Amino acid sequence: MNWNDNMTVILMMIAASVLAVIFITVRVAFGQRSVKGGVIAMLAKTLASLGFIMVGIIAISEGVRNNQAAIYFLFGLILGMVGDIVLDLKVVYGGREEEGIYLTSGMVSFGLGHALYLIALLMIPWVKFSVTGDFIGICIAVSVAITAVIILAGIFVMKLNFGKFLVHSIVYAFILTFMGVFTVGLMIKTRNTLMLQPMIGMILFWLSDLVLSKMYFGGAQKNSVFCIVNHVLYYAAQICIASFICLL
Repeated sequence: MNWNDNMTVILMMIAASVLAVIFITVRVAFGQRSVKGGVIAMLAKTLASLGFIMVGIIAISEGVRNNQAAIYFLFGLILGMVGDIVLDLKVVYGGREEEGIYLTSGMVSFGLGHALYLIALLMIPWVKFSVTGDFIGICIAVSVAITAVIILAGIFVMKLNFGKFLVHSIVYAFILTFMGVFTVGLMIKTRNTLMLQPMIGMILFWLSDLVLSKMYFGGAQKNSVFCIVNHVLYYAAQICIASFICLL
């Protein structure tokens, strides 16, 4: 389907974007001030995530050519929503023993979501036929190099303190970086403009989590500017993924 021709999808995308703006406003205004404010912000964030999931559900119900890939993208968005919830619980229970559990759970949820995005991309015929062993090897090598630079720069330049989450952060950073490198590589190799949305989406996810790493490990969790930038990048990525489902 072409989502531009479906008014229901367009209205749902607008509604989800409005909910995302409402969440960011609530998070900045109230979310850091009390447990109650944090819970309200978490619920607002969940509604925004549900909005983008609904875009995918509507697109699939209206009919897409590659139903399998669309469903995997949809479940990736659902895991993103789960990650949203547990990471916001980390904020709500900041400083308590549960905080580490929520952070780890968030990384796992988003990491699995990106794995589903990878599987979904490989279910698209023109992507599958473009991916070779050499291509994957190059993507892995480049991703390892970029991840190493990011982690070292984070520790020695940005003064991030990963503590007991160092291994978690390295693995998660590699997953995000690989997806960015993989989609950029596909865009270069295939020269198919349909790759623009997933490519931009993965880059935006990557940038969003760079900001988030400064918030979580660099003592800037209550910085309003970082909070806004982080979530604007994240929801822009969600828009890219949700709208790409409509083009499958």
